Amino acid sequence: MEVSTIISLVLTVLATVAGGFWLKAKGKLKQVKTLVKEAVDIVTVAVDALEDNAISNEEIDNLKVQVAEFKSALKALLGKV
Repeated sequence: MEVSTIISLVLTVLATVAGGFWLKAKGKLKQVKTLVKEAVDIVTVAVDALEDNAISNEEIDNLKVQVAEFKSALKALLGKV
């Protein structure tokens, strides 16, 4: 077997392994992006609710929904879904 063939095989294996790691990392990055989006949604809803110095039941319900979505995104990121 020639040296160039061996190098080609080694590079092919390394590229395949790196591609697998990239796909896994890409999935995790997408989950982190979703988690951050949900956290921003919670803050936005909370700030909007506090603008008039009173929190209505509708605002509380909306905040609960946003927190539930955040928990779901966190569980997905941690692999507990």
